[in-house]
Amino acid sequence: MPFTAKVITTTQWGARAAIQDSFELTRPMYIVIHHTGDPNPPKDRSKGILPGAKQLARETQSFHMDGNKWSDSGHNFLNTTGGLILEGRHGTLNAVRKGFCIRSAHAAQDGERLARGNESPGIENEGNFMISAMGQKQWNSLVELCVSLCSSCDISPENIRGHRDFSNTDCPGDWLYAQISQLRQEVATKLGISMTAGVIKMGSKGTMVKELQTKLQEKGLNPGVIDGIFGEMTRIAIIAFQTSKNLPADGIVGEKTRELLGL
Repeated sequence: MPFTAKVITTTQWGARAAIQDSFELTRPMYIVIHHTGDPNPPKDRSKGILPGAKQLARETQSFHMDGNKWSDSGHNFLNTTGGLILEGRHGTLNAVRKGFCIRSAHAAQDGERLARGNESPGIENEGNFMISAMGQKQWNSLVELCVSLCSSCDISPENIRGHRDFSNTDCPGDWLYAQISQLRQEVATKLGISMTAGVIKMGSKGTMVKELQTKLQEKGLNPGVIDGIFGEMTRIAIIAFQTSKNLPADGIVGEKTRELLGL
């Protein structure tokens, strides 16, 4: 499926020119969910309207460039309280329509947390979602954007993650982080994909399996070719890992095995 979400481009919202002419194209593995930490309605900065959304995008870009000294907006998309989606870093929309992303600055890896966040689309959601819930209009636009990204960039809904999975931060807030499993399920449903509660096993395919195989290789185990196909070599490597951690050695990657692998 093509990318179908309606996005306001950098030109349309009046972005400043980026400091560099172009950014590296990447093959994204994840979708990274953020919150801006700004006030929620009725004190939201965008006021849920188009002029406010454009102003918020301009102010955010200026903070990233002037305050953080980044080359451009650090994120790839901004999702406002009014359900308006705006392009972040220049070139993002064209890239994702072709199955790629633009390297950004929204999810640097800290310690043993997940890597490759900055190679993947980061979505800033206007508001502070530590306690407060997201409004339905904004939630719907987040779902639609994730559907388009999963479709056009071949990203599994399982790989929708929170910023705190990559970096030492409380972003995207406790409430929103707790909703990511629901977000994955709604995206999968719209894509017609059956989810199996995060279980990876013989016959599983896709980016999640590639990440699993990479993690096994990093730990000195041999999953075979890093091809995104869960075959016999990958199963044997999983059994060896589970044995080393005193887990039931069933060759199936469930919640505990995923946690210890850092998936």
